[in-house]
Amino acid sequence: MFCAGVVAEYDPFHNGHKYHLEQTRKLGAQRIVVVMSGDAVQRGEIAAFSKYKRAQLAIAGGADLVIELSAPYSCAPAQVFAENAIRLFAGLGEGVVEAVSFGSVDADAKSLENAASLCRELENSESVKQLTSSGVSYPAAVAKAAQKYSPQTASILAEPNNVLAVEYIKAAAEIAPWIKPLSVQRVGALHSDTAPNGSFASATVIRQMLRHHEDVQKYVPYCLKDTPAELHNQDRALLMMLLSADENKIAQRPFINQSMVNRYLKAVQKCPESISEFAQLIKSRDMTMARVRRLIMHILLDITHSDMTSPVPYGRILALNEKGAQILAHSQNKTLCYDTSLKNLERTAEGTRTAMTEKCAVRLRELCSGEPFSNEYTKKIVLTK
Repeated sequence: MFCAGVVAEYDPFHNGHKYHLEQTRKLGAQRIVVVMSGDAVQRGEIAAFSKYKRAQLAIAGGADLVIELSAPYSCAPAQVFAENAIRLFAGLGEGVVEAVSFGSVDADAKSLENAASLCRELENSESVKQLTSSGVSYPAAVAKAAQKYSPQTASILAEPNNVLAVEYIKAAAEIAPWIKPLSVQRVGALHSDTAPNGSFASATVIRQMLRHHEDVQKYVPYCLKDTPAELHNQDRALLMMLLSADENKIAQRPFINQSMVNRYLKAVQKCPESISEFAQLIKSRDMTMARVRRLIMHILLDITHSDMTSPVPYGRILALNEKGAQILAHSQNKTLCYDTSLKNLERTAEGTRTAMTEKCAVRLRELCSGEPFSNEYTKKIVLTK
């Protein structure tokens, strides 16, 4: 029983995601486990749509088991995001998930493996350390250092989807060497595209279309008319929290240096009128907007450096079908606890803090969507046939 893993956000689930799952099946996967971001996402925002809805759509679209990658790991730099996703696959036991399937601009898995190997050599190099200490993000620092040794690797790392693919390969080699890369050639719209391409559109474009009340049915395999949840829906209240943070609180955030703290405090003094304006004031040449957005989310959710550097403590099951239940039944050598019950999971080592952070992310998304506040302890997971 060849079981493949997929790491995703599905925010929202669209035709490209469905195509990827279908291609993963064609490459031999008889079972598919998805590790999916909870209600805080890697781009540094709240999820536009509920994790429970996204998980159910993933099952309808071809997945068998969906496991949550909770905050703080879901709202993190690519390296942390990928490492903890791989830990959730590995925690099912050696040999259960045998491959990690990802979409890439370059479907040549060997080139991606070579890039991952060079990145591992460079990650503790003096050149990367100097770049990151000056404020350059880790992926950008590695890509810049790679240019000196391999222009091909630097070119591969210039594409966001390839960056994550390389991080999955690196993490699997270190954490679960039995998990091999399974590359699917991306078709249609790319991650960076600003317009649809045929029947494909990126999640970013679909969210933008929904904000403007445009019809997106051509690009998704189900009915989608919901308005995305966004931080600016509660702009003034959340901005007040951000502007009230003192220097000590800012400095506790993950992967932040004094230069970034100073930029944050300087931006506060300019009295911005919106979160968007505030983010623009913090951004610098060496600090991407995604990194700024993650800093903002980390303050709103009180995510600290220690939260993010501790490995993921459990795997919460968000959705599954009968094949997904079989995967869990055959996972006899689990090294992590997997459950649908948050009450059971938060009793695990480090579980209480992770559960609290994810609950805060859920409440923040609900606040910004106008939905009623829900109880994470009473959510019922339906076994889909």
